[in-house]
Amino acid sequence: MRRLTALALWLVMFAAAPVRAEDMDSQQQTEGYGRLFGYVCAVISGGLLLVGAVYVIKGFLAESARGKKTGALVEEVLDKTPRKEQALYLGEKVPDWKIANRLAATKIALKYLAGADDLFVRKHLVGVAGEAFQAVKAAVEERSLKVIERRVTPECLDELQIEVRGLKKKGLRRVFGAVEVTEVQIVHFEAPPNKDQHTFTALVSARSRDYAEDEKTRKVRRGNKKTYGYQEFWRFRRGKSRWLVERIRPAGDMDVVLKAKNIMTRADLDEFAKGAEHEHLKEFMVR
Repeated sequence: MRRLTALALWLVMFAAAPVRAEDMDSQQQTEGYGRLFGYVCAVISGGLLLVGAVYVIKGFLAESARGKKTGALVEEVLDKTPRKEQALYLGEKVPDWKIANRLAATKIALKYLAGADDLFVRKHLVGVAGEAFQAVKAAVEERSLKVIERRVTPECLDELQIEVRGLKKKGLRRVFGAVEVTEVQIVHFEAPPNKDQHTFTALVSARSRDYAEDEKTRKVRRGNKKTYGYQEFWRFRRGKSRWLVERIRPAGDMDVVLKAKNIMTRADLDEFAKGAEHEHLKEFMVR
């Protein structure tokens, strides 16, 4: 407001500047300054009225806007923000600390064994476990095991047949849907002198559905159609030319599975120990 008044005074003095004092007599000077003072008062009054009008208008607008929504509330923003689906988990989960040393030791030992035996290449073992996991789940869902007969041992096949016969007897189908293998970790192996005694165990992490539905009505009889994450231990035994699924155990059996040490021959373990760390050697024994 002060700036507006000063500007108005300056403009009036500039626009209505009287003739120089030396060109006027005293009466003319008095009349000139009187007129100038009148102009200044008029401008100041006009400025005050203008400023007052502006404040009145702003107050009116603020009052009319009161109670109206001027933007999205915090609650509305949070409600509209896409929420990340909370991960559901089925059964127990093996903690990282429990297998950290075992994984490191096993990885190095497999690299050593793979130098003389291609079937122990870690990448190959991971692929075998992942493919078998998906194949067996699909076969159980279809209640037909013919497609996996060459992938499993006779003992494992018997167990799967018992499960399938039980489902058929109850008129149920066990549904997994699209099975996603998210991780495969090799947590144990046995490599004694006889190759038919070679085994490896993989901790398979996956995501899928797992519920039972009526074979006729397709209504859910057990579980629900949500997708869950879960883990299972899959042990494989060496066959004539490939690894065969021997046993499937839930993650809850972790203490039993991980209690067993990796097995190597005396010659292999002695050679491996030359460059191995002390903590890693705790994960091995000789047979």
